[in-house]
Amino acid sequence: MLCVGSNAVAYPRPPLGTEDIPVLMAESVLVCKGEVVEAPTLTPVNSPELMAQMTAVAVVRPDRCFKGTPHESSIHVLFNGFLPAGGGPAFVLRKGDYRLFFLKLQEGKYAVSNKWFGALPISRELNSITQSVDGMYLLELDLKAGLRDADPDRVLDSIRMLGNMRHLHSIMELRKFLDSSDLLVKTYVWQALMRLHDYSVLPELEQFFKTQPDPPTNLLLPRDRIFAMQFELQREIMAIRDPSTLPYLESFASMGHDYRLRDSALQALRVIDSLHSAATFLIELDDLNADNGFSAMQGLLSLAGGGAIEWVPAWEQFEAAPQFYARRCREWWYAEGSQKALAHADSLKLQL
Repeated sequence: MLCVGSNAVAYPRPPLGTEDIPVLMAESVLVCKGEVVEAPTLTPVNSPELMAQMTAVAVVRPDRCFKGTPHESSIHVLFNGFLPAGGGPAFVLRKGDYRLFFLKLQEGKYAVSNKWFGALPISRELNSITQSVDGMYLLELDLKAGLRDADPDRVLDSIRMLGNMRHLHSIMELRKFLDSSDLLVKTYVWQALMRLHDYSVLPELEQFFKTQPDPPTNLLLPRDRIFAMQFELQREIMAIRDPSTLPYLESFASMGHDYRLRDSALQALRVIDSLHSAATFLIELDDLNADNGFSAMQGLLSLAGGGAIEWVPAWEQFEAAPQFYARRCREWWYAEGSQKALAHADSLKLQL
């Protein structure tokens, strides 16, 4: 069980499941999936010097390689043999682990090319095609084979990694899971498709956000995995840059019960920078969350071309008197900001 949330303390690391597989593939000399058949027992220590060392060696038996060819039937992979006694960041391998390895050469052995994402859990399922000049395509096929795994967690791994491929030859296999009765599976599929820039799932996502209850202050995993995925989906909303999604982003930006969703949508709208979103920014000036009100103000200022404006407050000033500055911004918008925004939009069109 893992406790995460606003009161949790964790060491800095990228969020789980955010690996960029094309980058990992490009940075590695050998990419294979296989089982750890030998690994020394881990030793708990309190020495930072020892914990930083990659001196233990695991023996991995590869089932399939997607880039490079091992020199022998087994691969020797370095890892942290000394485990932090109180917990903390360490790359460890144990006998029986089955992973997708992204490896680089290091002193005659192999080390993971990325300490966070260099050894990802993956299904043992194999596709029937064994050779291709395109290793990414072979990996895509193996991940799709993993969608048939009997272990639900390996199915979720496969869905997520297919999204993290950033481009697929076909998304048909993923879209079939949209009919699943398992809500957790559907959240993974929504995330994967959005990472593949398929935004046809936004109507379903809108309904999901509308019907989700308020999350607990602290999430207890695996019990609260749906809520954890709700937060991850909000991060995907923030990453949208497609103007065709404006109606949904504007809906999310005004959705009542979750300030985090409104924040994510406002951030996306500000980057897209469309005059169409002015009405949403004007509404969100009065958001009960001051961060969101300030973000909406910045969105309107950006639409008008930015620049120095005498009345614009710093964040601390806005937080102290949000209603005053929301009213001041609205007055400015109707008096001159909207005209500046129209002129700014026309100048951008001319530049194109």
